[in-house]
Formats: sequence, structure tokens, C-alpha cells
Amino acid sequence: MSTLFYSVYGLTFCSEIELTDLGEPLPGPVQADVRIRIAPLAAPPADVPLLDHGLWRSGDTCGVAVPDVARYEVRAGSEIVVDPVAGADPAAVRLFLLGSMMGALMMQRDHLVLHGNAVRIGDACAVVVGRSGAGKSTLAAEFARRGLDVLSDDVVPVDRTGMALTGYPRIKLWDDALERLGVDKDSLERIHTSHEKFQLPVRRSRSEPVRLRWIYVLERHEGDALTLAPVHGALTFSLLHEHTYRNELVHGPGPMAQHLEQCARLVSAARVTRVCRPVATMTAEDTAEAILQDIARDSQESA
Repeated sequence: MSTLFYSVYGLTFCSEIELTDLGEPLPGPVQADVRIRIAPLAAPPADVPLLDHGLWRSGDTCGVAVPDVARYEVRAGSEIVVDPVAGADPAAVRLFLLGSMMGALMMQRDHLVLHGNAVRIGDACAVVVGRSGAGKSTLAAEFARRGLDVLSDDVVPVDRTGMALTGYPRIKLWDDALERLGVDKDSLERIHTSHEKFQLPVRRSRSEPVRLRWIYVLERHEGDALTLAPVHGALTFSLLHEHTYRNELVHGPGPMAQHLEQCARLVSAARVTRVCRPVATMTAEDTAEAILQDIARDSQESA
């Protein structure tokens, strides 16, 4: 079986699965940090409880079984094993590999993994988090339209020094979001064949890690105005936990203690702000403008 080499999140991967989402493979062979291989996998031990989304964790291994797609296991932050179902859509196999399993891998490597999008602003970056359907990816596409570098979509690992790592060179968008942005969906790849979400490629001027300075939490309200409100104290921790990618994996005494330490390091260096958007009139353009103005004010005050 041929092996391909890729670079993402500052790591080199050798993979037995073609990962078209990551762009062109590296000229190999090269020394790899993580191996992705195909092998048979059994169900987890009977005494291992299932977490939300079918995930499970036991020691330094976690995994998931996705019906009609594959079983996956992530081991010690250095290996991902995939057991695809016969005839499974390769795009669906990649979707869970590069989503939940990549998030688990980066957690095992001692990163705080946020569920959001990272955008470079000058020599720092902002991460926009929010619940599914909050408009994170549409907002990221608006930032890209304005010429800003979108560093990561959906899975944003932050290392121990507060640096956000650069992820996949694409944004996942629903067809109606593409229509609002004036992008022809017929020229784009679906995330998998039965899904009305598409891969929008993005270009970046640089790909090195960037200091995370601002975190914006997208929320909705029934009022008329778009408002931004800074968050302080214990609420910052609850918001970071709520918007940690697959946060069910950090539950338990050991993982939770590590997670709280990661959150404490981050809030000591990054400002957390709630963005309350009016349901009836909110647009990506207005939200992007409000966030960029807030960043400009903060940068001036900090100068």
C-alpha cells in the first residue's frame, strides 16, 4: 500500500489514505510525526463507556465507530488507525478522520482544541467560536473575501504557548452560504456525496503558528442590535469549555485538570468577547465589520 506525506498543524503525517482536503502531498519520504494507517479494528472493551457522538476513551487511546463509514482509533497522539466499511464513501471516511479524530489527536498532544475558525489579524489572530449553525464558517469566508488569512476552519488547536496552529486550506460551507457569497457551488467538492456542504479552498500568505489574542463567541438574540460584550472571570472558563472541540473527551479527573490548566493559560493572554447577533437581520458582513473594529480599538489601546 502506497504512503503519502502531508503537513498540517505543524506536523508531518504519513498516510495510507489520500487526504485531498490537505492539498498536494509533500515530496516523500520524510520523517513523520503521525502515522495514519488502515487496519482491522474491534469494538472497544465492554467496560469502556460511550461518550456523546459515540466517542470513547481508554487511557491514551480514543475512538469512534461511524455507521456505514468506518471505525477509528487515535493512539498516544502519534497514530490514527482507520477500518473503513466496505464500499464507504472515501469523502465520508476523510470527514471523520480530519474532524473528530484529528481533534482527539491534537488533544492527546496537549493542545486546547477550540471549535471555531482562526483568522490572522496583523501579527496575531482571532478565533471565532460558536455552536453548530452559528455562522462561524460563513463569517470565516467573509474574512477571506476581505483578504485576511483563514488559518483553520472548525478544528483550531492552540499550543501551550498560546499559538493557534494552521489547519486545512479550506472552509466548509452550506450551499445557501455560498450563494450569499456569490460562489458557484458547482465548481466545488462536497464534503461527502450525501451532504449539501461544500469545500471552499482558501489561500494563505503564511502558514506558521500565530499568537491567539482575541476570542469571539457567536450568539443570537431576538433584539435589533449587534452587540459586543467582554467576558471576565469564571464565565471565560465555561465558554472555553463549551466551545472546546468534542469536549466530551476532556471529561474525567485527569483530562479535566489538564483542560482547566489549558484554559487558564489561554485566558491570561487572550481577550474573550461575546458577539450577540440579531436573528432577523444578522449578516456576515456586519459581524465581520464589528469584530474588526473591536480588534482595531483594542490594538490602539494596547499600543
